[in-house]
Amino acid sequence: MMIFPSDCRIELPVAVTIIIVFDRILQTIFRVSTVQIPGISQLLPSLYLCGASVISGKALEHLAISFVINIAPELPDTPLPHSNFNCRVLYLRINAFDLPNANLSVHFDEVTDMIETVRQTGGRTLVHCVAGVSRSTTFCLAYLIKYAGMNLREAFFHTKAIRPQIRPNLGFFQQLRAYEQHLHGVVSINMVYYECIRCKIPDVYETEYRAMEDFYQKQKKFKRLHRY
Repeated sequence: MMIFPSDCRIELPVAVTIIIVFDRILQTIFRVSTVQIPGISQLLPSLYLCGASVISGKALEHLAISFVINIAPELPDTPLPHSNFNCRVLYLRINAFDLPNANLSVHFDEVTDMIETVRQTGGRTLVHCVAGVSRSTTFCLAYLIKYAGMNLREAFFHTKAIRPQIRPNLGFFQQLRAYEQHLHGVVSINMVYYECIRCKIPDVYETEYRAMEDFYQKQKKFKRLHRY
């Protein structure tokens, strides 16, 4: 329920009163929908991604967040808005560390479905871990490929354009590739072997490793030529 200031309750013709009240409603909606908070990235009108350090009850209130997902067992519970906030905030905590062998995929369907349900009811979701780089990004990408009409490659570059520091670990990327295969029957990101680090990486990470791989191959060739 929205409570208006007492100065709205004046004796005016009904039509004028309705116009004043409606204008106050529009101002409130516009203010909520355009507010930006440094460190909190808006991926969609109803989906936000961030690290823990920028979250406060006031920030959640300003953004009109109605659902918070915390994927960081090493952190305390997320600070939620005070009890006088006019929207009850749902809260989900997932205990998973940022390790390649941590299985986030067992939660993909449940979490993405909850985010979509919140969107359909006019709410907004904020997903966070410690830094807003790996775990929380993984769940946001899972949502984008399930409900936003994007493949994994499109979802990754869409999110990276808004939040450049994203970097799901290699294990999470493999889980996302498997999830995309399960949902759509295709895989849009390939895994490429890099000898310099002796493992496969997603092809979207190649620019980070290309110089290292080139240097490694040059050194390998030099040693081979000068072995005798």
